[in-house]
Amino acid sequence: MTLTLVVDPADQPALFGVAAALHARRVGARFMHGAPLFDLARDADAAQYVFRDGGLGASGLYFVEAILGEPPAAPSSDAELIRAAANGEVVVPVHEGFGQSADGLVDAASAAGVECQVVAIDAESEAAVPRSGQALASAPDDAPVPILFIGRERDHRAVYPAALASLEAAAASAGMALDIRFVDPTTIAAGASIFAGIAGILLPGGSDMANVPGQTLAARHAIEAQLPVLGLCLGMQTMTTAFAQRLLGSEAVNLAEADPQAPTKSFVAMADITDGDTLPAHRTGEQPIRIAPGTRLAAALGCDELPIRCNHRYCVSPTLRPALANGGLVISASSFGDRIVDAVEWPEHPFFMGLQGHPELGVPGGPQSLVFGAFLQAAKAYSESKDRTHGS
Repeated sequence: MTLTLVVDPADQPALFGVAAALHARRVGARFMHGAPLFDLARDADAAQYVFRDGGLGASGLYFVEAILGEPPAAPSSDAELIRAAANGEVVVPVHEGFGQSADGLVDAASAAGVECQVVAIDAESEAAVPRSGQALASAPDDAPVPILFIGRERDHRAVYPAALASLEAAAASAGMALDIRFVDPTTIAAGASIFAGIAGILLPGGSDMANVPGQTLAARHAIEAQLPVLGLCLGMQTMTTAFAQRLLGSEAVNLAEADPQAPTKSFVAMADITDGDTLPAHRTGEQPIRIAPGTRLAAALGCDELPIRCNHRYCVSPTLRPALANGGLVISASSFGDRIVDAVEWPEHPFFMGLQGHPELGVPGGPQSLVFGAFLQAAKAYSESKDRTHGS
């Protein structure tokens, strides 16, 4: 029995464990991993992968799950890694750039009588670069559909890759070419020229509250321009906030997490909701949500219940829900006896959908990924309608 340490020089959180997972698949061994240390000041979303049983891990584990075809387990201690290797073939990634070292594991394995081998990955090796989920470079007879991605490109390629990879995978599945245009949300201003020629807007999740004002402005533009928009986690929160601002005629509506002093809070901490049984303070892991029949979400998913990875501490404010409903916003998924809003949509809009969970996580091609396909079809229809208008 052998413990194989794959020493990988990659210091991009999106690549954590990727080379080791490829090696484990190739030799038929078990993939396990230790806990990396990330520079969260540089890479705020480096640990946003959601484990099925709860808790957060390195964002690159999204690609590991895609490579292995099953979700990885939570990090293991050195002792747990060695015990597992004593009973079978185990492959472990070692990223020195993330505070990991092979030396201690080699010594501990030797002391336990477990064979240990070290595989060093070349910094220039193509083996460490995931290829799945990339968009087609071109599609026959179709112009690329222009999508505005509200996020910094490096963040979504090198730090948290799941949303971008899921979008690209949905496009590839549909044989659709994309023109993805990234924009730093902290640079967005009202009336910005970045919206010109866009067919759809993606509002991704993330932990950086500095992105909230820009995301909210982008969502307000999508509302006013009737532009297809999809929001994920934080993106659902900002698009719901934009809807509430328009509905109430006030920009003083905001997330409690982003502005604790906001006069009207669109999202509040679940721990602060006292009407009924106690809600979880932090909801993580794969959770079932109930899909409302007759909604666009139900049509996209083709089911009435869906397990989805969740990672949030805030939910739609109960005091704001009646006003949102009167304004036409529909709750298309919920949980905890309808106390947590898991998805919203606006039927009067060409495509206005947000999910509190993370449909971008999970094995690519799963039912939750269908929402990306529905969004892209709406964006394509919008783009084609604009082309017909301009050509008439």
